[in-house]
Amino acid sequence: MARYFTAAEAGERYAAFRPKVHHVALQWLEEAVPERRFSRALDIACGTGDSTVPLAEIAEEVLGIDSSEEMLRFARRRGLHVRRADYTEAAALGTFDLISTCMAFHWFDAEAAISSYKAASAPGAVWLIYNFAFGGHSTSDEFNRWFQDFYLENYPSPPRGKSSRVSPGTDHEVELLAEGSGWLPVELSREGLFGYLSTQSNLEDRIRQGEALEDLREVIMGHLDAFDLSGTFRYTYTYEILRCACGSRS
Repeated sequence: MARYFTAAEAGERYAAFRPKVHHVALQWLEEAVPERRFSRALDIACGTGDSTVPLAEIAEEVLGIDSSEEMLRFARRRGLHVRRADYTEAAALGTFDLISTCMAFHWFDAEAAISSYKAASAPGAVWLIYNFAFGGHSTSDEFNRWFQDFYLENYPSPPRGKSSRVSPGTDHEVELLAEGSGWLPVELSREGLFGYLSTQSNLEDRIRQGEALEDLREVIMGHLDAFDLSGTFRYTYTYEILRCACGSRS
């Protein structure tokens, strides 16, 4: 599968335009595993570090890993402890009692990822797997129709995994502690909205194919001028919190 967010300026756009709402994950963890602090946390696919920052509030040591050096460049600027590594290499980094992945599990081979997470887990480790997605405007039906009928038709998501969920099913070594879904209100100017869209794999895929970012901006911003975008957008989320009963398999 092609790797995204590795090209020059991808990290800059991601750092500038992705909504910074990741602290909400701490609420989910507090509800699922109250009064627990963690010794070592691993943030797999940490990107520019938005998902890594909140973990420092609940873990004594936090390590972020990502396969994109471009993204890690911005995480390091924030003073975060990160290194370049693939999700399949997690066990080589030691064992962790919290493993977190945001907006990336659907890019992984699920079977390989679960095996890797198990190998990197201390006994009773908690896994936090969550995803954010753009859910359209909270009040503009006109924009939402355009987004579905024009934007997603012309700029579809590239192929990815079948699910962003671990879904333990019959795996008796992994227990589902909590799951949930909903949406958060976020404010985006027109420029901010295009900036956000430019961080999604939809436009990233077109850029990888040779289209210029400025050409994409001209087309999409021309459409956005037709809508009243005052108010908020919906930033939807889903999450799973799981416990691994297997412990390390070193």
